[in-house]
Amino acid sequence: MPRFTPEQVRRRQLVAGVLALTLLLVLGGCTAALIGAIRGDGTASGATQREPFQADDDALTIATTPTDAAALENLPGDIELGADETMGLDVSAHQGEIDWAKVSADGFTVAYIKATEGTGYTDATFQQNWDGARAAGLTTGAYHYFTLCSSGAEQAADFLAAAPPDDSALPPALDLEFDGACEDRPDGADAQTEIDDFTAAVEKAWGRRLVIYSSSDWRQHYGLPVTGPRPDWLYSEHVRPPQADWAVWQVRFDGKVAGISGGVDIDVVRTEQVRRDAEIAEGDGAISHADEE
Repeated sequence: MPRFTPEQVRRRQLVAGVLALTLLLVLGGCTAALIGAIRGDGTASGATQREPFQADDDALTIATTPTDAAALENLPGDIELGADETMGLDVSAHQGEIDWAKVSADGFTVAYIKATEGTGYTDATFQQNWDGARAAGLTTGAYHYFTLCSSGAEQAADFLAAAPPDDSALPPALDLEFDGACEDRPDGADAQTEIDDFTAAVEKAWGRRLVIYSSSDWRQHYGLPVTGPRPDWLYSEHVRPPQADWAVWQVRFDGKVAGISGGVDIDVVRTEQVRRDAEIAEGDGAISHADEE
């Protein structure tokens, strides 16, 4: 005895045909979107497209160092913090395991953390330090150690992969020095071109100007046109930097901080100077030095 009548068979065939057609259309659409994404022709679905990042300066907040904080013992002589200044430090894997709760208890409010160096190297402790410092209440910033052995564009790509834009973070920082880096010494114009490629990519992504640190050896060899209107991070032993508009002052290399074994770099940060100098005015783009001598 047949299980289905002829009418039931026709209905099932019709339903099956409709389902097959629907599946074909869905698969076709997904395939087209995938091909478009691979080709970069803009046919990928809107869900995969990202709007350009817009930095929200109001999201960047930095606490003040208490007047009785242990961190202040790292200041030279009888120097005291100004009204817009707070205590910070910069760290990398060199410091090993860090107890960020103890760092915070010492009165440090800012931490610049090494993210990347050259190409192909991400600091092994970067994410751990970033998360730990934030959990302890510090405002964090990421820095990149630049080398002259790889292109600026490649270095920028690695840095942005490790430290994507975050409007609650400090502006990213660029570290220019020779210690521990490659031995290549291209001429000044070529070196500046690679730096410009790095800064253009990172500043476009972050929506903020980079903070620039450089060693005295670097400045003597190449000068420092890269700073331009950007926030300056300067080292000065025993006294405040002679440059009046510094944004970050590296006080010492051998600071003592609870929660960190051994010496560590100690910094004083001018909150509003950093915020003001890192702002990119509407309509301003990359800073280029191609026409400079």
